This record gives sequence, C-alpha cells and structure tokens, in this order.
Amino acid sequence: MTFGDEALAVLYFMLVLGVPLLIPVVTCGMLATRPALLRWWLPTLGFLAFHPIPKYRPWYRRNRIGVILAKYFTITLLMDRNDPNCQRAGTPAVEENPVGTPVVTLACPHGVLNWGAITWVFFSRWIVGLEQYTAGANVITRVPGLRYAAASLWAIPADRGSLKRSLQEEPRILDKKGQRFSTAVPRRGGKVGIVPDGIAGIFKSTPGKDVLFLGKKRGLMRICLEEGATIFGGWFNGTSEMFYIVTDPFGIMEAISRKLKVSIFLFFGRWGSPVPRRVAVTMCARVVQCSKSAAPSEQEVESLHDEVYGGLSRRFDAMKHYCGYPDRTLEIQ
Repeated sequence: MTFGDEALAVLYFMLVLGVPLLIPVVTCGMLATRPALLRWWLPTLGFLAFHPIPKYRPWYRRNRIGVILAKYFTITLLMDRNDPNCQRAGTPAVEENPVGTPVVTLACPHGVLNWGAITWVFFSRWIVGLEQYTAGANVITRVPGLRYAAASLWAIPADRGSLKRSLQEEPRILDKKGQRFSTAVPRRGGKVGIVPDGIAGIFKSTPGKDVLFLGKKRGLMRICLEEGATIFGGWFNGTSEMFYIVTDPFGIMEAISRKLKVSIFLFFGRWGSPVPRRVAVTMCARVVQCSKSAAPSEQEVESLHDEVYGGLSRRFDAMKHYCGYPDRTLEIQ
C-alpha cells in the first residue's frame, strides 16, 4: 500500500469516525465558553445531518475507497469451492449467472464497525453477482461524517417489513430488451446484509477474543425461512482487534444504547485516534440454504439458528489457522 493510499484511508476514517466523536466535544466546549457561537454551530450540524444524499448511486461503490480499504486491511475471503453457491464466486461467471435470490449475508461480529463487511459491499457485484442493501439503525444515515459511509452501504431500516420487501425485490439484471445491464447499473434487489449481534456486538467486542452475542434473537432466522433465503454467514477475523472500546463497568451506556436504539460509547484505535489499527481481515464463510416455510415453527427456527451459527463456529475452527489465529475459539452466546 502506497503512502498516498494510506493517507487517504486515514483521512476517510477521520471523516466518518472522527467527526461524530468531535461533535459533542465542540458543542460542549461552545456551551461552556462561547454559547453565542451555538447559533451558527447548530444550524451547521443540521445541514450536515440532513442535506440530501441520493440513494443507491453506483458511484458510492465504484470509487477508489473500496480498493484502499481492501489494501488497508489486507482483505482475504475464504470460501469452500465444493459448495455450489461458492463455485462461481469471484469469477467472471457470476456476471452471467449470479447467486440465486433471496440472499441474506451475515456480517459477524459488529465491533465498532465491521470494516471487512463494509469493504465487501464495494466488491459484492464481482464476488456473487449481486449488489446488496444493508440493514441497520436509521440513525446512521443522519450522523454527520458517518452518513457518507452509510451511503456506500445502501442502508435500509432493520425492521421486519423492510427486510422482507428488500428480499422479495427482483434484482435488476436485464433491461426491457432482454439485454444485461452493464456494471454501471446497480444490480440491486433480493440481497440484504445485516450485522446480527447489533448493539450487543459493540459492547462485547474485546481485542483478543472472538465472541458473537445473539441472546434470544431469532427474528432474522424466521424471515429467512419464510423467504426461503440463502444465508451467507461470514466471520470477519480481525474485527475485534481494530479498536479498544471504552465502556463503564456498570453497563449503563449499554443499557441506554439499547433503550434509545442508538450506540453510545467511546473508542480509540491507531495512535489513540478514531483510525482503526491496520490488521489483516480474513472472512470465513459458511453457506446455508433455507427451505421455504410460510409459517415456520419454533423448532424449525431454532434448528436453523443452530445450523447457521453452529456451522459458522465449526467453519471458524476449521479455517482459523489460515487467518493467523490458531489458538482462538469462537464463542456463540
């Protein structure tokens, strides 16, 4: 990676992660020393939070940032070529014959941000033949700085209705004349990415440990069964090594975050800044094909949960020596 590319990466991280951290500091500073400045500062924040960002533009994923992120984290994907869903992955064949929809990609773990999964969206079209929506908290599209990263994710709400509508949407592959769209036209629809551990995945993130905290959440598995989705589960090794997360010992910040459905926490990475450490990120993939069921039973939902996440844990154990973590164990909680 050249010095110039690394400098651009650092500037990008300072924009999308540094600006959100700086806003409360500047606001409190003005309130304490120069409250008159708030009459200019607050409208500025309002503009940064609400100025229009057009949705689903190809340019958000057809720029140098994706390549720079892939180099910064030395992204590697480990897939089983014996799996029919992975045989064409990353080959020219996916352009003519993409993965069948609907598809749900699981980005594990959350960490501060799963930069491996974020980088994935820049290359998804050339890996599986489809673009993806990314389900998450609506607030990320209104946070100054962070909302520019969210533009690349093509963010949608993480509620049940939005997930089902996006999975049922037919991908745009052919034009009215039956000709394939070029890569300049986003091939979106039928594919959704989501981070299943949510807020808990932030507060449980600790360098040196691989933990996926799911609790009793099963709603996503139920939707996958209802839609007959193909689930691409991915564990991004290295995510928990990027940052140290500062939390209180009483769990107050986590409780408030859950109540507000907005993550409230502090973190630091490289040089004690919001820039993530340069760690190699390797994804271990596990694919599960769901049998469609209009009204899945609790037993079917629980069985799929065990197959998806238990299988991901076993895949981690089989591939962890390739990732540089031969002594680690993935805990599913």
